[in-house]
Amino acid sequence: MAQKRQPFYRSRAFRQGSIATVITALFIAVMVSLNLFVGVLAERHQWWLDLTAEQVFALSDESIQFLAELDADITIYVLTPETNLTAMGIYFVQANEVLRQYAALSPHITVRYIDLTRDPAFAARFPQFQLNAQTILLETENRIETLHIFDLFNIETDFRGSRIVSSRAEQALTSMLLFLTIDRQVTVGVLTGFGESDSSALISLLETNRYRVITQNLLTEEISPEVTMLIINAPIRDYPQDAIARLEQFLQSERDVSLLYFAGINQPMLPNLEAFLAGWGIIVNDGIIYQTSPGMTRGGPYLSLVHYTEDFYSRHAVGFFSVMPSPRPLEFLFHQRGDRTVSAPLIFGETACIRPLDADDDWSPRDSEAFGPFAALAITYDEILLDDKTLRTSAVAVFASQHFVDAERLLDPYAGNAQFMLGLVQGLTDHMGEVPIAPKVIGAAPLPITDFQTIIFGILFVVVLPLAVIFAGGVVFLRRRHM
Repeated sequence: MAQKRQPFYRSRAFRQGSIATVITALFIAVMVSLNLFVGVLAERHQWWLDLTAEQVFALSDESIQFLAELDADITIYVLTPETNLTAMGIYFVQANEVLRQYAALSPHITVRYIDLTRDPAFAARFPQFQLNAQTILLETENRIETLHIFDLFNIETDFRGSRIVSSRAEQALTSMLLFLTIDRQVTVGVLTGFGESDSSALISLLETNRYRVITQNLLTEEISPEVTMLIINAPIRDYPQDAIARLEQFLQSERDVSLLYFAGINQPMLPNLEAFLAGWGIIVNDGIIYQTSPGMTRGGPYLSLVHYTEDFYSRHAVGFFSVMPSPRPLEFLFHQRGDRTVSAPLIFGETACIRPLDADDDWSPRDSEAFGPFAALAITYDEILLDDKTLRTSAVAVFASQHFVDAERLLDPYAGNAQFMLGLVQGLTDHMGEVPIAPKVIGAAPLPITDFQTIIFGILFVVVLPLAVIFAGGVVFLRRRHM
């Protein structure tokens, strides 16, 4: 008599399979629950790690300190849904993460995402602004300001179109938050009318950091009493004596004021301006600084790197190099005379020499009569004790090259030109609230492996690993078949 076949659901295989299935289901449920629990805690307590090499998603120490000291309530309205913002690309994801960190690190900051198509009444609350889906609106109890979404990025435009080259989201947002919480705004005057070079990149940097910038022509107007700093960018026509007198009158006012002068390699002789600078102990000589050490250049002997000689103005540029293209030699007439003292916060090193502008094609550094160090930036301070016992300081700062503040240099995320300029302007205007923050580049870094290693990894992952999986699967199949 044939043995009665046992039902499958009572078999050993079924029992083992059921137990395995239950254990697997319980394990998956526990892991999903744990993941959700940890996710909620991470969202609430800001538990996360930025594993990118350049920490592109992390806030700087300057922003963290500012947020720790913030005591004013600020609401940041992003006028597009968060999913729409992050869907626009990795730079927008980074900007959104910056916004989220502000809210996580300060109880005084609230970030809200507004969909104007679903809430058209929101725009009616702010009729003074042209609000759209690319607007970020920041509101305090007494002030309201706006940013355009593309103010958060450095944009490069060429024949191929426009594209984002780096993020300045943290710089723009922290500076705007700071601007909303301070009472004083510094006004900078850019002088025009004498063939000065384009200062748009420097103006953009200052305005992004909440300075008020105006243009003035000393041929037709007096210097505004609101101006704290003047900028003269490589003029090609000399200033007349009445304009020089206005400069001197400005620098003798009973408040802290300053003037930035940028020299240009193509400037002609400017007797009045040169005499004015000489009175402050600085001469801009003919010639061009030639860097003989390839390690101290950024692509050629006329693109010299500079050394920081102090940490007051350069404190935000530490870790970055600053580039001074096509610089002219600066000379000191004195180091101290009366109330005036001259210093050099930026210098070219000992490997720099001077190449005459009329040098022959066969000129070589061996022909140079002088080697560094040379001043790349000279600053003269004039300190006077006023009748009320307060100290008034005037300063004239002369840069060896106008190209130090070209757009290419100020937008270079690997150079410290922008950071140094902001540190200098802050120090000279006593406007220490601004937060200079380096732009951040987001990109994939190449894996540093050799061709041989590439072949080995290819064999491992394309051949060995798949064969190992097939072999393991075959062993499991054969064992279970004979159970």
